[in-house]
Amino acid sequence: MESQQTATPPSFFTRAWIYSKEMFPVLIYLPYVIALYCCMNFTSQAVSGHDIIINVYAIVGMISAFFFMLQMRAFDDLKDFEIDKDLFPWRSTPQGLVLKRDIEILAGISFTILVLTNVVFGQKTLWIFAIVMVYTLLTYKWFFAEEYHRKHLFFTMFTHQPLPWMINLYLVYTALASVNPSDPFTINHWILWGIFSLPITAWEVSRKIRAIGNETHYETFSLLLGTRPATLIPFACLLLMGGLAIYMGNALSLGNVFLWLTILLMAYASFFYIRFLWKPTIKNNVLNQTAMVFTSLLFLNLLVHVLMGAKVLVQF
Repeated sequence: MESQQTATPPSFFTRAWIYSKEMFPVLIYLPYVIALYCCMNFTSQAVSGHDIIINVYAIVGMISAFFFMLQMRAFDDLKDFEIDKDLFPWRSTPQGLVLKRDIEILAGISFTILVLTNVVFGQKTLWIFAIVMVYTLLTYKWFFAEEYHRKHLFFTMFTHQPLPWMINLYLVYTALASVNPSDPFTINHWILWGIFSLPITAWEVSRKIRAIGNETHYETFSLLLGTRPATLIPFACLLLMGGLAIYMGNALSLGNVFLWLTILLMAYASFFYIRFLWKPTIKNNVLNQTAMVFTSLLFLNLLVHVLMGAKVLVQF
């Protein structure tokens, strides 16, 4: 299917807004990032046994979380720019509404803001930021083995999937830096890291699962593994996330309401994943949406209950 070229808007800002609406809707991502980072930040501090401190490191982490997401989005689109012309001809880039250099500018802006923010205001966590940034650039360059990565989806998953996990680890460290960067990184911090990172893998795999008979030439996990075996991967990630959340709730004494709401959310996710396992049709393929709803509500449940039992201090 060939793309139909349309008139390119003359203004970069117009083209950037078109790109944002299609690939990175700011009005959705920004509040989501704020809520997600607050949950991660506050819970990380609660695990350390401190009052919740909102200071410059909370702002550094929030800004970094948003622009890491934008940078990853831009890098992915640049890497697949030519391929997407065939796979998604209806998108704004094949139609000429957004130019490749526009995405390059957005990636460059994200990179600059990330570096300046962390160098100027985030010295305590600069070491882990540098590690994450280097790994980000390596994924953009396909670890200098693009051809092999493109031919091996699972290998690509194992080399690229650690990136959002590493970003989350960096964000946990920014939370600890808000109070005392010398605090030990305990087993509960690792568990918390898993709670916030497992959904990324679940979402990444879920969005690349097709119903039986609905595969195209686009390589998916269901094409490689089979629909049902592929579905078990995100399902297991979400169940493990729920189990770890229950453990964390007990460790922080969040109470029975948190426990039962978490169990209810696990039952919700289980229903839709089991339904698809039983009957993998297009109608039943709501795995991606289910993972997003489950994750968002579980994080909200965790955030509310952590705040109910904590003292919040603002220090600038």
